[in-house]
Amino acid sequence: MTVTPIPGTHRDNVLSALRSVSVAAGNLDSQHHSSAYGRLLAYLEWVNESLRMLVSQISASDIDRLIRTRMYQSLLDGVGHLAGSDQQRLVNGLLTNEVRERVVALGAAVDAFQVQMQRWPAMTSVLVLDTSVFIKHEKKLEDTDFFVLAGAGADAVRVTVPMVVVDELDRLKESRDKPVRWRAGYSLAVLDRLLDSDERLGRVRVEVLFGNPWHVRLPDEDDEIVDRALAVHTIAAGSVHLVTYDTGMSMRAKWVNLPVLKLRTDAGTGPEPEKG
Repeated sequence: MTVTPIPGTHRDNVLSALRSVSVAAGNLDSQHHSSAYGRLLAYLEWVNESLRMLVSQISASDIDRLIRTRMYQSLLDGVGHLAGSDQQRLVNGLLTNEVRERVVALGAAVDAFQVQMQRWPAMTSVLVLDTSVFIKHEKKLEDTDFFVLAGAGADAVRVTVPMVVVDELDRLKESRDKPVRWRAGYSLAVLDRLLDSDERLGRVRVEVLFGNPWHVRLPDEDDEIVDRALAVHTIAAGSVHLVTYDTGMSMRAKWVNLPVLKLRTDAGTGPEPEKG
């Protein structure tokens, strides 16, 4: 039930907004109203205030899932003809179920977000790897010194691999290029072993960043990788860098103010080849 913060927000502000909306939902559930219609209006006021608090903090899809539900829309559409005394029992029942579902969903969102905050604490440097790192780095995954890549000042290093990168490596296992095919298959085998055993690469913990069940991938895979790295950057207390060999990926990251570590090969060095 994790939420996706809007880029540029601060994780403490996101948590504070979620907590406030969750507490307000609990208060709404325990309030007494003289009529079902009065309770309906109080619920709609809570939704409006919740939207005001969350719209600048979390994604629109999260808001739809947590607040702006189909039941909310049905109650909003019916606000003009649900004031009759013969409908009070129905309205009360609908509101009781909806508000209690919001209390549970928001409580789960708060708990999940706190777990995410603890996942990437201060003094931990997070390196989000692009597919090109697995294929083009001079050293294979198990031989790479990620503390050197992270730079000075990190007490711990966590390597994070977006799920879309795993899918790209799966496709590259079928590449006609033998070195690419071997690197892809080897890297997937190492990731699979590390995830199954909770093993580390030396002092480095490696993790795969799975999307939420309701997360819709961006059409362009480079954009998706940047988007996932940006989500980590918003939640993490320490430094976060996207690591890539690709110039296009690097430019995309810089465009959204995501710190990027651009690695280089010897491509484009030396004299220009003769034409013809």
